[in-house]
Amino acid sequence: MIIVSIICIVTVVFYTSIHAINQTLNCFHSNENTLRLPASFEIPRFPQNLQLKLDNKEPCHKNPRDRHTIIRVLYEAVAQYTMYPTNSEYVQAVKTLVMKYPFLKDREGNGYHTWHMSLRRKFKSERAPLVDSEAVRRCKEKFGSTRRGQPNKCQRTSQRNVCQGPCVQGEDLLSIDAHLKVLQCQYQKMQPDTMVVHNRMQQTFAWRQKEIADGMPVEDVLKKYPFLGMPTGLCNELGWIQPTTGNVSQQFREGLSCVAAKVIDLTRGKTPLYQLYLDAREEALTDDLPDLDTRAALLFLPYVFKEKLDLFVILGEVHPKTPYPNVQLLHEDWKPVFSRSAPNIVKLDGSEVCRTSCIFEGIISSFCLYFVFNLAYPKHLKNTLIFLQKYIVKIDEGEDRPLPITVTRQINLLY
Repeated sequence: MIIVSIICIVTVVFYTSIHAINQTLNCFHSNENTLRLPASFEIPRFPQNLQLKLDNKEPCHKNPRDRHTIIRVLYEAVAQYTMYPTNSEYVQAVKTLVMKYPFLKDREGNGYHTWHMSLRRKFKSERAPLVDSEAVRRCKEKFGSTRRGQPNKCQRTSQRNVCQGPCVQGEDLLSIDAHLKVLQCQYQKMQPDTMVVHNRMQQTFAWRQKEIADGMPVEDVLKKYPFLGMPTGLCNELGWIQPTTGNVSQQFREGLSCVAAKVIDLTRGKTPLYQLYLDAREEALTDDLPDLDTRAALLFLPYVFKEKLDLFVILGEVHPKTPYPNVQLLHEDWKPVFSRSAPNIVKLDGSEVCRTSCIFEGIISSFCLYFVFNLAYPKHLKNTLIFLQKYIVKIDEGEDRPLPITVTRQINLLY
């Protein structure tokens, strides 16, 4: 009996020891890859050919292969400490990179946003094969996203302050009605008095923008204020909404001329329109080439940002696939779009807003509609429109949010 008791006690002690040893080993393994990045973290040396470029201060971030190599080396250095860096550790690593090589900084924002996002994605892709790891599974449960995509809707938004323009004091329903009668009368004339129209539209601006903000349908707005159905009227309205904009058409032309060559180069071979552009260029007169390149750059921008041109400019008289502002060409061939004459209809929510004779003027009118009707940018063109707003027309709405990562990357390539 005594011997049996001794055996039982020894067995319990043995298994208790084994359990303690296993717990120690599990704790060791679970902490093996959860060390914290040291405050003295240093950027390692890169492969010889890349290190030579960095030493010579070459813009390696504009070369996709070099950029991927930089991210890979940075990942390997951080992964020695942890496979789940905190946000502050990601920031520490990329800030150390751009402090050591300042010429790698982003042109926009804090200077390291694109590096931050690239490093996070690299870690995410490297952790993906570790689905059987208990530690990874727990982290996925803790940090995994449960959000689902939201339906794409064309809706009014309060993201813009529509009352930044002039607000004439002393206007009431009777005075507004008098202004509207003058505008209607001028609209019936073959040659309206430009000064009268400008003054009356300015005096009704605040009233009109309140009606739009309150949800007045597009058709009713255009019927009540017919000069909004003209490219010049839309540009003037944007100028009142954003007083620092200046001449919108001139801003488009000057802004695009600075990046046209690089936009066209980035699009080379990536769209069937590129060959049509080359054909149009061969047939154009020398004096027409700068304007032709500007129009081409405006058309190619969605390709640069990997967005859909067919929801930006629509070929032929078909029903638009989107309720958002779009330009509908009146012919069935893309080639004439690069020339000066390309008749088109600018539409919003299925309604015809205005007609223009040039794709350049049509796209400008379409852009203005987002501000005139206080519309949020649609997902399918968001990056292109943000670039046009921030870098071409130079409209800053005072938002503190950083630009989308795709926009920042392309800005690094274009400027």
